[in-house]
Amino acid sequence: MHRWFMFDEMLKEFYDIGKSLSSEKDTVKLFEKIINSSLKLTSADAGTIYIVVDKKTGEWSNIQNGSIRGKLLKFVIARNTSMNVNLQDFTAQISKKSIFGFTVISGKSVKINDAYKIGNDVDYRHDNTFDNNTGYRTKSILSIPMKNHDNDITGVIQLINKKRRWDTAISYDKDNATGEILPFNDTDELIMNSLAGQAAVALENSQLYRDLKGLLKVYRQQNNHLLYLSKNIMKAHEEERKRIAREIHDGPAQSAVNLSFKLEICKRYLSDGKIEDLYSEMNNFSDAIHSTVNEIRTIIYDLKPSCLEDGLISAVQRHIETFSASSGINIDFTFSGNDSAVEYYMTSTIYRIVQEALSNVKKHAEAENIGIELAITNARITLDIADDGKGFVVEELQTRKFDRLKGGFGIEGIRERVELIRGGMTIQSAPGQGTALHIDIPLT
Repeated sequence: MHRWFMFDEMLKEFYDIGKSLSSEKDTVKLFEKIINSSLKLTSADAGTIYIVVDKKTGEWSNIQNGSIRGKLLKFVIARNTSMNVNLQDFTAQISKKSIFGFTVISGKSVKINDAYKIGNDVDYRHDNTFDNNTGYRTKSILSIPMKNHDNDITGVIQLINKKRRWDTAISYDKDNATGEILPFNDTDELIMNSLAGQAAVALENSQLYRDLKGLLKVYRQQNNHLLYLSKNIMKAHEEERKRIAREIHDGPAQSAVNLSFKLEICKRYLSDGKIEDLYSEMNNFSDAIHSTVNEIRTIIYDLKPSCLEDGLISAVQRHIETFSASSGINIDFTFSGNDSAVEYYMTSTIYRIVQEALSNVKKHAEAENIGIELAITNARITLDIADDGKGFVVEELQTRKFDRLKGGFGIEGIRERVELIRGGMTIQSAPGQGTALHIDIPLT
């Protein structure tokens, strides 16, 4: 009757453990439940869990077909019901000379009745370092591989010293302490193999759940970033429309009004018979038409510079030459890399950044020299623009105290363009010490 009662209780405990493991998502709590359940089901005095990790990354891994290359075993949790121990996390090489190493390599359970009397027919030996340091006495050992649903080894559960009752402690300072220790039996091995399999799947699910949460977090961050970029794109488009509207209003629109006046003057000269005045005004009228056409062509060119078709480096170089000639500012331009693989939208954006930066220097910096360095690799584009102008206090720009009429608006425009192509920008400046922009744009 007593034996059946114990078996019934064991089945109930096993059912509760399986149910608990399947619902637990916290990894630390999972380890605690696994080790506590292992001790309770087998009446073990102590237990340790090791998991397989990648040697380079330290991330959870597994062993397939006994291949241990690039793998380590990491100690994650230990329990001892008879002695207070505080073991530090560590990793160990996987070797057949250790009991837990042999377990993961072979994928088989190891059952030892006396750790100090292991036969010479096996390679592994008991490491008695812990016993010597603490006064503990390891005798019976049960080492169980943790296998996932693909039969890959994900870790080891190692149990020490089976007792008559799981909730009693062993007094290791007594001479007959080892007499209270029993060997683990076939039932213990069967139970632990089943529990270890459940634990491996539960830990794998926990890892997948954690990875999924991380992935969802990344997606949320990316979605927020996309919303932010969308707003910036709309803002950039609106600013571009305003700029074009201003240029048309101040240029061709005004010129068209002027042409209308000149046409009225020509008509008056014609009606009055003032032929010489008419010819003179007609020449002015022709010049004004040519000037208006040039203004329109300039606006069209600014909307889509034809030089961009020749690549980023060539486009920047041409703009620098034109800018330097018109502003009188000396520009030293150096470049490296191949721009043939840089997509058009990227070329256009970086070209606009250079345009905006040079315009900002011309309007506000009072600089005599500018240095521009453009570097293109397979992974990124870096752009450095430095001037010897009057500079400013960067902190004022960051706290938005900077007067936009003194260059703050231009720098904000540059930063927004950089962010649209997921780049980063840093600014170094101080009054009287010029300004340096460093822009880093990933291409992957």
